[in-house]
Amino acid sequence: MIKNRQTNISMKKQKRYRRIIATALLTGMGLMLTGCGEEKTENALAYRKIGINAMAEGNYEEAINNFQLALDQSKGQIRNLELDICMQKAEALYLNEQPEDAIAVCDAVLDYDKSYATAYYLRGNLYLQQGDSEKALADYEQAAKYADADYEIYIQLYENLNRAGMKAEGEKYLNKALELKGKGRYYLTNCGYIYYLMGDYENAKEQLLQAVAIEQKEGEDDKAELYLAQTAEQLGDEQTAAQYYKAYAENHADDSIVLEELGNMAMEKEDYADACAYYQKGLQTSNPSNEQLLRRGEIAALEQLYEFEQAKEKMAQYVLDYPEDEQAAREYLFLKTRTAVADQIEEEKQTAEAAQATDGFGEDPAAEDGSDSTGQ
Repeated sequence: MIKNRQTNISMKKQKRYRRIIATALLTGMGLMLTGCGEEKTENALAYRKIGINAMAEGNYEEAINNFQLALDQSKGQIRNLELDICMQKAEALYLNEQPEDAIAVCDAVLDYDKSYATAYYLRGNLYLQQGDSEKALADYEQAAKYADADYEIYIQLYENLNRAGMKAEGEKYLNKALELKGKGRYYLTNCGYIYYLMGDYENAKEQLLQAVAIEQKEGEDDKAELYLAQTAEQLGDEQTAAQYYKAYAENHADDSIVLEELGNMAMEKEDYADACAYYQKGLQTSNPSNEQLLRRGEIAALEQLYEFEQAKEKMAQYVLDYPEDEQAAREYLFLKTRTAVADQIEEEKQTAEAAQATDGFGEDPAAEDGSDSTGQ
């Protein structure tokens, strides 16, 4: 009996010790910081915003550093804010080709909170990228277990598994999501999108029309219009699809992230003119955090539209602004080749037209039948 009691005490100490270590790992040097809590929270939010902007621009090292600075403000306190920043730091680490460090951050979060669904989800993504489907599926199960009514996680689990060639494994999460009880715009929008993913376009349309009606009544906004546009496309109703794409774009005219998303969708549909327009509208917003991605998208759309001269000019400035993008530098060389060839073809065409005009200049049509200018 005494032995069992000692074992229980030892286990409690180990759990407490792991929790302390996890806290230290999550907050970095935060345990040694002092100061006003409100001021530290404001600093954390500021560093977090800088990190998010840096990540959107592809500056992953800068993002990682700023997320860590945000965590350093915590003074050892772990709240939802710190957990969220940890997830963003883990994502930045992965994008910076540091997957093991990203997994370590997720491990530390889960040592602190075993029920944090987002950490399971992100770690599962990392395992899936590494080809370890067994660990990925185990983490996805845990993510779904603790997701509660977070439809987004269920949807992302399906989309990730579908892309990985495991559609059947992913579909069970869509079915689980449909079993959730809910009401209102959020419920209708997500249920509609789930039906869309399952290919049940009539049910998708029914749910999404209700969601859009509530949106318009409440003045709120989410992705219902976008999903309804996609559903209308699948039902062959291009006019309705265009109507809701336009409405969605107008409601997000100042959101560069949404405009980039719309541009990417148009590129996938090979609608390059619309894609180019969306990217350009995104670039016209105030200080777009995803400017680099918008500029790359615009250049790609111009190439597909055979506007090689415009694409070359924009790429020339792009490689000056983003010299670390080696792929863009290679594409720039390609564009210069394409425009040089196009110039050569145009020059040859003009030369041929000029020669043809010179050969025919001053000829008497009557000479063709052997008569002279007097008609004899």
